[in-house]
Amino acid sequence: MISHYLNNAINNIEDLIKLTKEDIEDIKNARNDEIFKRTKIKDEIIVLFENQKQLLDSELLRIMNRNKDKELSEVLSENEKKSLEKLKTKLQELHSINKEYAKFVVVINEFYSSLFDKIFPTDIENYKKINPKSFSLLKVSA
Repeated sequence: MISHYLNNAINNIEDLIKLTKEDIEDIKNARNDEIFKRTKIKDEIIVLFENQKQLLDSELLRIMNRNKDKELSEVLSENEKKSLEKLKTKLQELHSINKEYAKFVVVINEFYSSLFDKIFPTDIENYKKINPKSFSLLKVSA
């Protein structure tokens, strides 16, 4: 069962990596609709991964309780050890790709926030926006 849970978890992480790479390409090309479409899919994959991880944790705990006098590495097969290492590597890769994606998100957020502030300026007092200033772009003279 451990191999099954590990393989499913690895597949979930690989799917998230693929989708996040697509998000990065789409954010570079301002295809926001594509990113938003994938959000639900990514959320579902995350839930699947969390379930697999919980099942894996339970199975590992059960095995360790049956073999209290042994280390985990003594109980697992070579294939299971390799799969655990692969899972760790894939999680690190996902972490790295998510950091790259986050950089784009922060830059774009700053751009839109500054643009919004230029169009709809507000006064700031004690780090809170108060009393919107007059909207010079929206004034109409008759």
